[in-house]
Parts: sequence; structure tokens; C-alpha cells
Amino acid sequence: MHIPDMVLDPKVAAATGAIGAAGLIYAVRKLERQHGERTTVLMGTMSAFVFAAQMVNFPVWPGVSGHLLGGVLSAVLLGPWAGAVVVAAVLIVQCFLFNDGGLTALGANFVNMGLIGSVGGYAIYAPLRRAISGPKGTLIGAMAAAWFSVLLASGAFAMELAASGRRGDFLRILSWMAMVHSLIGIGEALITGIVVRYVLLRRPDLLDPEAGPTTGAGRWGRTMLGGLAVALAIAIFLAPFASEFPDGLEFVGEHLGFLPAKTVAPALPSPMADYELKLPGFEQARVATAMAGLVGTLAVFGLALGMARVLPRAKRERTTLDAA
Repeated sequence: MHIPDMVLDPKVAAATGAIGAAGLIYAVRKLERQHGERTTVLMGTMSAFVFAAQMVNFPVWPGVSGHLLGGVLSAVLLGPWAGAVVVAAVLIVQCFLFNDGGLTALGANFVNMGLIGSVGGYAIYAPLRRAISGPKGTLIGAMAAAWFSVLLASGAFAMELAASGRRGDFLRILSWMAMVHSLIGIGEALITGIVVRYVLLRRPDLLDPEAGPTTGAGRWGRTMLGGLAVALAIAIFLAPFASEFPDGLEFVGEHLGFLPAKTVAPALPSPMADYELKLPGFEQARVATAMAGLVGTLAVFGLALGMARVLPRAKRERTTLDAA
């Protein structure tokens, strides 16, 4: 559901960019309260996993595919604001390295998938988890919130497009986006449910965003390496075989005619456009995709890990200097 350049009006792009920047700053400040080995490890591994999983488009309809958004899944493990930072790290790498989501639409993409997807999704998950006690509540709440988060994000895009000069087509665009993304949301819910169920069985302590470092540093290191290995396996071995059908937004955009012509150059040239890194001797498409997945997964992992370690520490140092 990545919005490309030239779709939103410049004023809408600027407004959503300002909202997205403010939301990210607030999320980083909230992250300060969670700073610790647990948060650092999970932010790195979740960012890598979400990036890799988003490369694996799955068919949902003849000619239409979808992919994981990951906002709710990240929020269930890390809390809503840290989950939003995870999505931000993924979107930044996708935009700058792969031209997946336009530079001018980066703010809108974060609002839709990060703030609405993670923070809004968590607002649905939390009361369901409280209403249904035990692991069943966690699983049902996560799956329901995951489905709704996709629908809410698609609705937000329809509103942004309407504000960009297509008010007369708002209901038509909204109905198409809702219809297509209600199907994509089923895939989102299933993937989220599978991961949450696995964590419930193997590491239920990871599902408490307020938990401290209850395990030793060595075990957190193994958790990080294990999560990164899973993400790399998905990017290298599954992503090259992803569905080639357009995703939900692209399908609706082609059907209703609001996407820019493919001949229009993006605002930001990409070194690995279309998720392909073609090296001498490795020009074959699936190999190029696997290489791009490898580079992208490691880049997202490093960025998220750095954000989790550096930003809260920088804020604490500024606070100490101000107090002095």
C-alpha cells in the first residue's frame, strides 16, 4: 500500500509529511521509556522481518496481490509507538533504496501504515485482549486488529486522495479500496496470527511490551540472531517467488486511473528499483531480487537497531544537559 510520487497534491503531501514527522518524533520520545536490551533487540529483528515479509506479495484475487503491513504485529510485541518506529525504519529504507513509495509521499505512507496501522491497530487490539482473557485474547485481538488496520489504512489513503482533488470520486475510490483491502486484510490477519501463535508457544515473555530484560544478555543475542536469520531466509528464498500481480493500491489505481504514467521519473532515483540488485554474473531476476532482499533486510535491521540505541540515549543526554 505504498503511495508513489505524483499521486497526492503537494499541499496534502506536505500536511501528511508534517503529521508523520510529528508522530515519529513523539514515538521516539515514548521509546525512551522502553529503552533496554529487549526493545533494542526486538526493534531490529521486527524491522528486518517486516521488511522481508513485505517483499513476499501473496495473491488475493485474479490479478491482485497483497503483502504484510506489519504495524499491528510490531505493536503487539513492542507497544504502539515502538511499533510505529519499526514501520518508519522499513518505509525509509524502501523509499531511499528501492523506490517503493515516493519520497514526496513518505509522510503519508508513515501516517497510514505507521501511525494508523500500528498505533490505531493497537487501539483495537488492547481492549480485545483485555476482554478475552489469556493467550486466546492475545491471538484473537491481534488478528482482528491486523485486519482492521489494513482497512483503516486504505480508508485513510482514500481520504488523502479526495483531499488531493478527487472529492467527486471519494465514495467510488473508498469502496474499491475497502473491497480489495478487506481481502488483503485476511492475509495480514493470518500472518499476524501465525507469528503471534508461535511466540505464544515459544517465547510468551516477548508479548509483554512493558517487560524488562528478564533473560540474560546472551539469550537476547540469540533472539536477535535467530530473528535476523528468519528475516534473511524470507528475503532470499521466498521473496524471489512472490506474486507479480499489482498490489491493492496499484490495482485500484490502474482501474480508476489515479496513478501517474509509468514513464514519469520518480522524485528520487533508486539504486535497487523494483527490488533488484543486478551484479556481474547475477543478472537473473530471481537472484537479483534475493540480493536486493539481503541488502535491504540488513539495512533495515541496522537502521532500526541504531534508532533503538542512539535516539533514546541522545534524548537522555539532552535532558541531563538541560538539568545541569
